[in-house]
Amino acid sequence: MKIFLLSVCIFTCTVAQLHAASVKTAVKPAMSEYHIGPENVLSIDVYYGKDRNLSRKVRVSSKGAINFPLLGEVPVADLTIPEIEGKLTAMLEQDYLVNPQVSVFIEEYSTVSILGQVNTPGTYPIKGKLSLVEAISAAGGFTSIAATNSVRVIRTAIDGSKETITIRVNDIINKGKEESDIQLAPGDIITVPESFF
Repeated sequence: MKIFLLSVCIFTCTVAQLHAASVKTAVKPAMSEYHIGPENVLSIDVYYGKDRNLSRKVRVSSKGAINFPLLGEVPVADLTIPEIEGKLTAMLEQDYLVNPQVSVFIEEYSTVSILGQVNTPGTYPIKGKLSLVEAISAAGGFTSIAATNSVRVIRTAIDGSKETITIRVNDIINKGKEESDIQLAPGDIITVPESFF
């Protein structure tokens, strides 16, 4: 009986460890694959000796850069968290610190705004890839008076210039034209006008 109970205990512990490992594996790639963009707020901790650390919360500028002590402006746009950690580590140990340990966490994600004839207008986070159709779905879908083939995406480039893209969303949804859907960028403004017909 004792051997049976011991076997059950070992089996249960093994299953729990495998489950924990699978959860860690499932969560880590999502974080490591997320690409940083404007509006992200990062929490950066640098440990460089016993009881010595440098911690800052920084917002990624519209130009895709952060300002960090000792380093000044550091471009981080389109980098993943591990890439930013590696970049900051290399820059800090090159001229300033011995064996710095850098940890970066995302405090706030980039956002897009959805205005006009959707059921829940507002600001929505981008926590990975987000298409226009997915964003409209997150906003509760179109209202009954939406001009679904006249959806506009207003995008601001790093140099401050603006581009307006008109998308026929109804055709994407009802005519199978998925190739016309677009991936949204941080700061995009989506406007859904009212149909007058």
